[in-house]
Amino acid sequence: MKRLNKMQYIWFLLKPYIKYGRFYMFVQMAVAVVLGPIASVLAVRLPEYVINAIMYEHPTRQLITTITLFTLGIAVVHVLRFVIDNVYGSPVRQKISYKISQDVHEKALHTDLKHYDSPDFYAKYTFTDQQFAGQAGMASRMVPSTLQSLITAITMGALIAQTGPVLMLITFVFVGAQTLLTFPTTKANAALMLDINEVSRPMLYIRRIIQERENAMEMRASSLGTKVLRNFETAKDNFDSVFGKYLRKVMKFEVARGFLSPIQNALMMLYLVIFVVAGDRYMLGTYTMLYAAAGMLVANISGVFSTFSEAHRMLTGGENIARFFETESIIEPPEANVDKPVAPDGLLSVEIHNVSFSYDNSPFSIKGLNLKIPAGGRIAIVGENGGGKSTLTKLLLRMYDVDEGTILINGRDIRDFDVHSLRHKIGIAYQDVRVMALSLRDSLTAYHDIDDDELCKVATKLGLGDVLEKIDNNLDTMLSREFSKDGIMLSGGQAQRMTLARLFTGHFGLLLLDEPSSALDPLAEYNLMKIILDKANTATTIMIAHRLSIVRDFDMIYHVDNGKIIESGTHDTLMSAKGKYYDMFVRQGESYTRN
Repeated sequence: MKRLNKMQYIWFLLKPYIKYGRFYMFVQMAVAVVLGPIASVLAVRLPEYVINAIMYEHPTRQLITTITLFTLGIAVVHVLRFVIDNVYGSPVRQKISYKISQDVHEKALHTDLKHYDSPDFYAKYTFTDQQFAGQAGMASRMVPSTLQSLITAITMGALIAQTGPVLMLITFVFVGAQTLLTFPTTKANAALMLDINEVSRPMLYIRRIIQERENAMEMRASSLGTKVLRNFETAKDNFDSVFGKYLRKVMKFEVARGFLSPIQNALMMLYLVIFVVAGDRYMLGTYTMLYAAAGMLVANISGVFSTFSEAHRMLTGGENIARFFETESIIEPPEANVDKPVAPDGLLSVEIHNVSFSYDNSPFSIKGLNLKIPAGGRIAIVGENGGGKSTLTKLLLRMYDVDEGTILINGRDIRDFDVHSLRHKIGIAYQDVRVMALSLRDSLTAYHDIDDDELCKVATKLGLGDVLEKIDNNLDTMLSREFSKDGIMLSGGQAQRMTLARLFTGHFGLLLLDEPSSALDPLAEYNLMKIILDKANTATTIMIAHRLSIVRDFDMIYHVDNGKIIESGTHDTLMSAKGKYYDMFVRQGESYTRN
């Protein structure tokens, strides 16, 4: 997406309403151009006709008829505007708001993972998620609102110009003064919106982690809860400081504007009283109309100028939102790339050739890594935490692209394949399982859909029979109580069994197992690994492990430390070498013996 110029950011905010609610925009324009001015004219003309009827002693029936007709006209316009704005408009705006949220989520899901490491991107993402729908709604109202204000102001100006040019002069002098006092606050308002979004993020984060069930026990069992609340106080102080600076910038201008309106009203009132007292008392109705029209003229001219102030604020917000959508992603296309071949079926071979990689703003790096896994081979990657083991899974899934070197799948550069088809051929089970508020069926069929009978067999095979028994084989049961009181909560071990069960719902060319059974006791882990690594499962397998006892039967073991392979070989070879792998294995064995 090309970088937009400043004024196009308003158009960018309008695009969702043009795309999803074009007829709604037309109706809004019609209401603004027709009904708004009509309501204003009726409102200022009614007191004129009533007072004139009384002054000229018109019959009571005629007076009542005049009041009734005007009131009926005002009521009809009010009802029409209410029906159009609420009965018709409210559902349309809600639908467009949902569409906007869907567009934001789609963009987020198809944005390269590396951008999530950038605080600047994340700030724009959260701002867009929270503000896009509201900003787009403001933009959609701005055009019809400005038109209505302009047409009404011209209409009121025409009424005043006929008999009250002095009122016109007073009005324009004070509107000009109001405008001059508005401009200094415009920039401050736009900056405040961004500053508030930035200082609110820590408060929203703290609110989120306090709400999450996973954090509840640790916060109560330690002083973390107190420390989190202390950080909330700090974040709140930062919020107050930002708002305080804003108030100090705009206070003098807002106070001055506050004095202008009463002074203007007093001068208009004085002018009219002088004319009524010194002039023709039978013109009282006309003077009353002029006063009402002058007030409406001021309100609508001020409305036009306030639109410019709002537009400046929307420019700032629209720029941040557009920049989020302008984020370029090389890896994550929203749809399958028809120009690239799909990943091959069957077993996948993997070759990592002279690969170097590092995260932005992180000292960790992989340098000159070389690794070759034949199709159907089973290798293990072991090492201390932080050595780069899990980073390899991200590179093989092409969550990130390497900085140097190549990763080959079946002899072809991983970047040549359509990334969606590639990931469809790779099954992965992580150590840290995020159980989402989905049904058990949806959670188990994350890769492939299979019928319920087969799904229950898979779940039972992987040790989830007790879960199925508890829910009476109802696969629609939610794995959360957040939205359903009948939902269930999985233990850490059950959650890991669930992710492993996903690998049995279809066929994969490559399995990435990132410490997938760390929450199980060693015996349960051993029995589960026997199922996973059964001879019937011939997929190329890469196991990342901390417990070395489960990798001793693998074809090859690679010991990774600080992004480099420091040892490799079979279990027996590494034990005979008595290097770091040997030391780790012996230490773990001693630990199990003591326990």
